[in-house]
Amino acid sequence: AIAVDDYLRTNVEHIFAAGDVNGRSMLVQTARMEGRIAAHNAVLGSTRRATYDVIPSGSFTDPEYGRVGLTETQAAQHHDIVVGIAHYDDLLRPVADGRPEGFCKLIADRQNHTILGAHVLGEYSAETVQTVAACMVARMTVEQVAELQLAFPTFTEAVSMAAQKICRTIGVGRFPQVWSYLRSDE
Repeated sequence: AIAVDDYLRTNVEHIFAAGDVNGRSMLVQTARMEGRIAAHNAVLGSTRRATYDVIPSGSFTDPEYGRVGLTETQAAQHHDIVVGIAHYDDLLRPVADGRPEGFCKLIADRQNHTILGAHVLGEYSAETVQTVAACMVARMTVEQVAELQLAFPTFTEAVSMAAQKICRTIGVGRFPQVWSYLRSDE
């Protein structure tokens, strides 16, 4: 890998390196972001830094998988966390499409209510996790995510349902429980 600083400069001041070549992230979305930053810095001066806090990714397997931010284990190392899981079989769209297997797991900080990470398993996971990524970049609290008016019926509803679950767990806001939550320990 070619070593770069936070501005994507190499050891030659007017040469920048973006994408797989610098070894920071091997994802297309990151290469695009780095390319924009490197071009800006090369033309207008090194004023923009590359950040890697929120990078959504997905695996187009069966079942599909999407993730963003910290894992539950990583988050628990530095935060007092709370987790909310919304199951696809509680959502109309996955059931209607015959794809009720799956879930959305949100991981949040119990103290400041920020979203630290998410994992989605099932149909449209890579699409769904991008909603969480946008919420994280916007620094939305779990209460704000719980109140999102998302299109109905969609797989993405799982994001707000998982946030509502967290809100019920930490005692903020009043959100209805779905039937499966009433019959389980979740």
